[in-house]
Amino acid sequence: MRRSSGWYVDVPQRDEYDTELLLREVLDVIEPHSEGLAHAQQVLGLRAGINVVIEMRSVRDGAGDILVTTPAFHLTAATMRRLAALNLWLDCDQYVY
Repeated sequence: MRRSSGWYVDVPQRDEYDTELLLREVLDVIEPHSEGLAHAQQVLGLRAGINVVIEMRSVRDGAGDILVTTPAFHLTAATMRRLAALNLWLDCDQYVY
């Protein structure tokens, strides 16, 4: 059996098409605690990461066709370096309703 617990950092849920913007907001919150995070990863064997959840809602246009607006998922090298420097995994889930 493996013990587990979790800490969560959230940004307010909102309509946003630039996923990287939200990811940078989370990194801005986490980075000031990078030493403590690294210590917990080493001493406790903590695995840390960021889970991005993208929810899309479909609508019908005037012709009755279904339209689904999809956000961009593009990360710059700078953002990927920030994730790597914190030794964080990244998971992205997308749901269409």
